[in-house]
Amino acid sequence: MVNVDNKKKQAHRRYWISAFFLFLYALIGWLRLQQTLLFWYYFLELGLWPHPLYFAVSGGMIGAGYSLALIFHFARFKYAAQTIRFLGILLIIWIWIDRIWIGIRETFISLLPITLIITGCTIGLDLLLVRKIEYMKKKSQDHA
Repeated sequence: MVNVDNKKKQAHRRYWISAFFLFLYALIGWLRLQQTLLFWYYFLELGLWPHPLYFAVSGGMIGAGYSLALIFHFARFKYAAQTIRFLGILLIIWIWIDRIWIGIRETFISLLPITLIITGCTIGLDLLLVRKIEYMKKKSQDHA
């Protein structure tokens, strides 16, 4: 009995930690979009590479994707785990492509620690926190 209660507490804790990380990723994406739009002309004056449109579109995609994942998470949609893992894989691939091939070499070196932290947190979210079984409806819930 104690073991079952302990597993329920762990699942409940994982659920809310996952929700926090999903919210954080969505917030980062939306802030990237908002800040790009806010400083659009300034970025154009600086002649940034890549174009500010890239920052706005990528921020919007991250924000929208993780907002949708958060909604799936709270709704306990049965494909939430697969959606979150898919987004995590896409985010990791995109962030490394962005840092290595799109960004500037000096920027890559200076942002390497934060890129590793983001990669580690995303892998932790995908593999440790999100469990497919927690989104499955139990037979007793279907009839109740």
